Amino acid sequence: MREIVVRIAVGALLLGMIATVARSEPPSDNQDIQTTIKALKARIRDQERRLAELESRQNQQRLEKARREEIRKVIKELNLDASKRSTMPKWLENLKFYGDLRLRYQGECFSGRSRKTRNRARFRLRIGFKKTWLEKQMEVGFRLASGSSSSPTSTNQTFDGSFSEKHIWIDLAYAKYSPKWLKGFTIIGGKMKKPFVHTDLVWDSDLNPEGVWGQYKHKLRNFEPFAGVGYFVVEENNHDHDAILVAYQAGFNWKLTKDVKWTCAATYYDYDHIDTNYLAANGNDVNAEGELAAGKFHMINLTNKVGFEVFNLPVGVYFDWIHNCGDSDSAEDYDDQSDGFACGIKVGKNKKKGDWSCGYKYAYIEANCTPGEFNDSDFGGANRKGHTLGAKYNLTDSLTIGAKVLLTEPVTGPHQGERDTTVQADLVWKF
Repeated sequence: MREIVVRIAVGALLLGMIATVARSEPPSDNQDIQTTIKALKARIRDQERRLAELESRQNQQRLEKARREEIRKVIKELNLDASKRSTMPKWLENLKFYGDLRLRYQGECFSGRSRKTRNRARFRLRIGFKKTWLEKQMEVGFRLASGSSSSPTSTNQTFDGSFSEKHIWIDLAYAKYSPKWLKGFTIIGGKMKKPFVHTDLVWDSDLNPEGVWGQYKHKLRNFEPFAGVGYFVVEENNHDHDAILVAYQAGFNWKLTKDVKWTCAATYYDYDHIDTNYLAANGNDVNAEGELAAGKFHMINLTNKVGFEVFNLPVGVYFDWIHNCGDSDSAEDYDDQSDGFACGIKVGKNKKKGDWSCGYKYAYIEANCTPGEFNDSDFGGANRKGHTLGAKYNLTDSLTIGAKVLLTEPVTGPHQGERDTTVQADLVWKF
C-alpha cells in the first residue's frame, strides 16, 4: 500500500513539473525538458529500489521477531518440564521398570507309555524393577513371576483349575555392587540371575539361584580373563544337614578378530548333602531309602562358546561337557552314568522388527551327571538324550512369535527307547 501511495505522489510531482516547464519555456527548449524527464525517471527508480530494500528489511525484522518469540516459548516449556522433574521423589531417579508376557501352546506326545497325549495352554508373566545409585556402582532389583508351582525351573502357568486365580511368586530379589575403585570386580547377593557362564545342560533358563557370588574380570586389550566363587543355599533343614552349593569358575573372553569372540569357562560345582535334601529326582536314580543314588554331586563343567558372523548374520555355536566325580551309584543300568554333553548352534538375532533366528541343540545327559531338578525342564531333566529345533521372528521391536520341537528319550533304565515329542508355539511381548 505504501509503495502505491509513493508512486502516485511521484507521478503527480512529475506531471506538475512537466506542465510548469512547458508554460515557462519556449518550444525551442524541448531538449532540456527531455533531459529533466530522464532525471526524474532515474530518481523514481532509485526511490523504488530504496523502498524495496526498506520493505525487505522490515520483513526480515518481523521474521526474526517471530523466531525469537518461538525460541522463548520453547525455553519456557523446557523450564517448566525441568521444574516438574525437580519435584519428583528422589527414589524414582534411575528406576527402570521391565517385564514380559508369553502365551504358549504346548503339545506332548508319549510313545510306549501309559501317559496320555497332552495339549496345554500356558502363560508366563514377569514384572520387575531395577534401581541404581552411585553412578551405577550399586544396583538393587526384584522381579515377580507367574507359575503353577514353586518349581525352580518353570514360571509357566497352565490354564487350569476351573478359572481360578493364578499365583505370583518372587522370582528375583538381589543387590549388586561394582565399585569404581576396583574396576572389574562385582559382588551380588540374594535371589539372582545365574552369574556364571553356563548352558541349559546344567541350569534351566528360568532357574535363579539364592546366595552370594563374587567375580573379578581384568581387561587386557582383546583378552579378558575372569574368576568367580559363590556360596548358594539349596535347602535349609532344621532337622538335618543343610544342602548347599559352592561354585568356582575361571575362564576368559577372547576377541580373536573383529567378528569372532570365544568364551571358555571351567567350573567346579560342589554340592553338600543334596542327596538327602533334593526336591525332585527328575531323571536321577533313587535308591531304596528314597535318596539320590549318586550319593555326591562334585561336578566338573567345561563350557565353550564361539560367536562370529556369516554374510552379516550373527552365528553362535557352543559345546558343554560335565562329569560328576562323586557318583557312587552301582545299580544295574545306572553304573557309571556320570557324564553329559550338549552342543548347539544359533543363527540370527531378535532385537527389532523383521529380525529372525533359528537354532538346533543335541544333548546327552546321563542319569547321575547333574541334578535333574535344576537343568532344562523342557528337555526332561537328567537321563535324557535327543534333539531340539526352534525358530523366532520379530513382528515388531517388542513382539515375537516362535516355535520349538523337542524329540527326547531316556539314556538308560526301564523306559529306554521310548521317545517323547514336545511342540511349543509362543507369542512373546517384552516391555
